[in-house]
Amino acid sequence: MIRILNGKTRAQHPAAVDDMFRLRKRVFHDFLKWDVQTEGDWEIDNYDQANPLYVLSYAPDTGRLRGALRLLPTLGPNMLDDTFPILLGDNPEIRSASVWESSRFCIEPEISQDRASNQVTVAAAELMCGVGELGLASGISHIVTVTDVFLERMFRRMGCPGERIAEPHRIGSVFAVAVAWEVTPDLLTRMKAVAAIEGTVLERPMSLETARAA
Repeated sequence: MIRILNGKTRAQHPAAVDDMFRLRKRVFHDFLKWDVQTEGDWEIDNYDQANPLYVLSYAPDTGRLRGALRLLPTLGPNMLDDTFPILLGDNPEIRSASVWESSRFCIEPEISQDRASNQVTVAAAELMCGVGELGLASGISHIVTVTDVFLERMFRRMGCPGERIAEPHRIGSVFAVAVAWEVTPDLLTRMKAVAAIEGTVLERPMSLETARAA
């Protein structure tokens, strides 16, 4: 199940927000050793002050958070344009009402290291399907993200390869790349088929703007 929170109301959901920022720290700081900002047990940065949407995936059997990502409109502050413009290559900044950015995509490490099951694919696909459902309900054209080449390969296996905006660059300890996905019903159908997901993944129907204004 996918639950959507926005930045303005996160104080009303302290347990969910605490779980998410702790998960981000476990993944990006502790496990991947990325150079990210931390506050105690949280990984949190200035983009979390820009009223993002948080897409949260919960395990149906335990109700535990198993994955998360963050969404921001490219008309405002976003990581690709404002922190990693080198990944745009010779392309101009992406500032469009029809393009949103996904960032801080992460899966619970216990799941991602469980090679004996398909949990990582299901959790990751549920997050991406949630973004797809939101995007289709909102009429946007593309989702862009900054990721590493390892996750780029995982997205291909999930049926959502996307298109590189420019060539990868080494940033810190990883080879990072900017990827764009066209938001289409076919893409959403393909991702759900790969992960054997039936029906909607969202807790309740909504668009990006209604979710951000809630």
